[in-house]
Amino acid sequence: MKKHLVAAILFSLAVATHELDPSQCLTPLGMENGMIKDEYITASSSFDHENVGPHHGRIRNELHGGAWCPLTPATPDLKEWIEIDLQDVFVITATGTQGRFGNGQGVEFTESYILEYWRPSLNKWMRYHNRTGNEVMKGNMNTYLESKTHLDPPMWASKIRFLPFSHHHRTVCMRVEVYGCRWTEGLLSYSMPQGDKRGNNWEFFDVTYDGQWSGDQLRYGLGQLIDGKVGPDDFKVAFHNLNLQGWVGWKNDLRKSPIEIVFEFEKVREFNAVHIYCNNQFTKDVRVFAEARVFFSVNGKKYTDEPITYNYIEDLIFETPRNVSIKLHHRVGRFVKIQLHFASRWMLVSEITFESTVMDRRFSETGEQEEINILDDQISTPGITTNNEISAVDAQRDLVDYLGVVAGLLLVLLFFVIAAVAAVVIKQMRRKSSSRSSQVPIRCDKAVLYQESTAERYSRSSDYADIKDCEYAVPLQQDYCHPLPLLSESPLKQSPSEHYYAATEICNAGFIPPPPPLSTPPSLKFGRQPKFYVSSTSRMHIGP
Repeated sequence: MKKHLVAAILFSLAVATHELDPSQCLTPLGMENGMIKDEYITASSSFDHENVGPHHGRIRNELHGGAWCPLTPATPDLKEWIEIDLQDVFVITATGTQGRFGNGQGVEFTESYILEYWRPSLNKWMRYHNRTGNEVMKGNMNTYLESKTHLDPPMWASKIRFLPFSHHHRTVCMRVEVYGCRWTEGLLSYSMPQGDKRGNNWEFFDVTYDGQWSGDQLRYGLGQLIDGKVGPDDFKVAFHNLNLQGWVGWKNDLRKSPIEIVFEFEKVREFNAVHIYCNNQFTKDVRVFAEARVFFSVNGKKYTDEPITYNYIEDLIFETPRNVSIKLHHRVGRFVKIQLHFASRWMLVSEITFESTVMDRRFSETGEQEEINILDDQISTPGITTNNEISAVDAQRDLVDYLGVVAGLLLVLLFFVIAAVAAVVIKQMRRKSSSRSSQVPIRCDKAVLYQESTAERYSRSSDYADIKDCEYAVPLQQDYCHPLPLLSESPLKQSPSEHYYAATEICNAGFIPPPPPLSTPPSLKFGRQPKFYVSSTSRMHIGP
């Protein structure tokens, strides 16, 4: 069980690389370092535009008056604001404020403030609130230290306003900074049914959704399905700690139909996969969806007739949440519609993320017929396929990938076979060479057995002076264990290790030496020593 749990955690981490991670999205966006130009910083009013205008509201800057100071004091009515235009949609995860230090002469600061933001898909200013519903952000307690506030959930905005707030009239000045990162997913909004209640106290609502809420439908906004924060393993924990809320849930008894979520992107994109983070506490009537269908459209009016269908294999063993990944096979569109079919009484979803890239080709959105014509022309564009050809192209890509893997395995196998054959051949050659060097040819000269080594030849007496370039030999046999003694006036000095045969085996072990001669040498008389001669015919003669 631990192995399965670890595998699920590693898979979740691997997929999470495609999701928004607020902890890695904390870059200063340009107020302090000047990347945001002065013309993109405006305000409702200024006490003195030259000295304390909005362009002086940069954090940790002390130019001129050293901060932005509005013309009127802060009140609960929120009349004054300083605005920053980011020129593009960013994910803002934190804000920072300072008072007016003014090189030690300033005394003004803001104790509290409220945030408002704007982005093109909303087309209006929205007031920010955190997960607990609080709108008032904590400000400063002095003029010189920064007060940094982390935003949970983050906001998606191209413009942001800081509005000084006070329960009583108070003269305030501000220096500000925004932290976050560029929103690269290109998602403008998603629309879906609002979540349902479970009992009297549990609400599976998208509480951070910033679009329109009409009836039970959410439209044209963004919320907790893309905020990068997943719900807890046990959904009941979220209701004891509001900061852990992260599940949006629907009840099958009330719907009797699949849940439909429509995503709208800024540009036409090519989609590779979608990841849906689901709860699977089946003992509490919560399961992963049984089936998912994904539709694509360019203008949001006509969707593809052949959706991508994914059937989930139910898991009734582990109750841990999991990412369900669905391959989208390079489908093209600006709108994506996902239908989730119930597998149990409840279905809970926390995050939905896409893997996609922007298409280089521009698509017109004047009507359905033009969209169909464009899709018919996509077959000539690399990486784009029509609805009629998509299954064939997907099958061809899968076949190419499969053939590539098979070819690689065959090459590796061929390499090992060649290496094994080469090793066997080299080993056989070494064996043959070693056996040839240790054996004597079949026709071995028998005289070699009787030769003394030249290195062991010693000087003989004068009786042997007439023998030249001959070798003394004695037949090799078992009866002659000791050589005959030589009696002469100058006896030979033999070393104990001297012998008259070959010191090492010359022929192979199967060789049998010739039998001894039939006649034995005559008995020797004292005082007379026979002479031994070796003729050219290798016969031994004994002379007087």
